[in-house]
Amino acid sequence: MKNVYFRSSIFFLLSLFLISPLYSTQVKAAEISPLEMYFPTDIEEHWAYYELDNFVNADLLRGYVDQEGLVTVKPNNPISRAEFVSILVRALDLTSDSSGTTFSDVEQGKWYADSVRIANSLGIVNGIGETKFGPNQLIKRGEIAALVVRAFSTSVQFEGERDTYPDVPDYYAKPFISQASQAGIVRGASNTEFKPFANAKRSEAVVMLQRALDLQNSEIPEDSLLTAAVLGSEEKENQIFKEKTYDQFDAAYAQFYTGYYLALSKTSSEELLALIDQGYEIEMEKISDQKLTVVEKSDRFAVIESSGGSYKATTTIDNESNTETVATDGIYYLKKMNDDSWKIYMYYQDEQQ
Repeated sequence: MKNVYFRSSIFFLLSLFLISPLYSTQVKAAEISPLEMYFPTDIEEHWAYYELDNFVNADLLRGYVDQEGLVTVKPNNPISRAEFVSILVRALDLTSDSSGTTFSDVEQGKWYADSVRIANSLGIVNGIGETKFGPNQLIKRGEIAALVVRAFSTSVQFEGERDTYPDVPDYYAKPFISQASQAGIVRGASNTEFKPFANAKRSEAVVMLQRALDLQNSEIPEDSLLTAAVLGSEEKENQIFKEKTYDQFDAAYAQFYTGYYLALSKTSSEELLALIDQGYEIEMEKISDQKLTVVEKSDRFAVIESSGGSYKATTTIDNESNTETVATDGIYYLKKMNDDSWKIYMYYQDEQQ
């Protein structure tokens, strides 16, 4: 998390290292950069910080930019049916060629139209009537339980003790609330109340989805497939530095990174290229290989711990050199893409370094 770890890549470590007596500058952005979209100002002390931050980093949750350039995700705001369905479809990377139901209040070209079509055609969400979807209608806690159970029915095992809530009447969502409680995806608003008809908050919706994603176990990847993504990115970075083919940065990013890590690496490489244009010579030498251990994995997400790796970075300008040893211990977060590849969307450097 931002307040615990320092996010970094080899490029970013290098660019920070170069801010030394050899080089110093300050740049003020005239407008908000893509990287700033990953730093919402209203989640730092929130009870759902981990889930919200993770969804933002993985490009599953998008923030708002106000007139002052501040980014927020409004975690305590209610969430509409269109918003939730869009996040759900994005999180599961759902696709469908079926047209689904034609809803009179879902206009073609609207930002949520395709997500509604996909979720409806897959039997995940229905309309509020025969002809209307109610995209702007606020979604209820019971509704979310129903949608989540339907969406994850083939990839999550709904087992365990069912919670019972006296305030859940006999209506269509009751069995879904029961199933979701079995898996620990939903919890009561208190020990005795679920509040099925209360408007769900954006934070609650994200937390329910995160819990379900963590439980997916129908297509668990092999460890070797996951570690190959990290090792492949490292190998490509080393090759670029060795051959000084810095114009290959963008292609390497597109191949191995996504989300926050992609935006960070692009920003860092711009700093690096600016230094090279000023006459800096840069060398990266591997000192020790990193050991990779898969510590968590589900169908679509994985966490890998790196330990023992290190590099020696040397910069030279005007015959003056500076060398620094950089350890690569930290945690990689990966997600499965729609082409079945795995990409890094986050890296937390070990805070002990």
